[in-house]
Amino acid sequence: MMFRGPEALNDKQGNPMMRWLLVEAAQTAVRFDPELRRKYQRLKFRRGGSVAKVALARRLAVRLYWRLRQRKAETQPVRMPGSSGSAVVLPRAGSRH
Repeated sequence: MMFRGPEALNDKQGNPMMRWLLVEAAQTAVRFDPELRRKYQRLKFRRGGSVAKVALARRLAVRLYWRLRQRKAETQPVRMPGSSGSAVVLPRAGSRH
């Protein structure tokens, strides 16, 4: 990836709802994943909290893309406290999973 300068960090391109969802997911992931928490703390110290949140949201988006791209069946969803016991996404009829 080519670095486009500091203005690229908050250019706000793309779907605003997706951006919001990814930032929310990043904030939750930081609470539960020690590796992401460490990266967040380092970025927050160097660049500020808002930039760190967006950077981790992007990191989660890249992880999600590659998981979907590789279609890893062994990846199980993580149950958060307070989540329902039912499946979040129901498998399609005739799917291999």
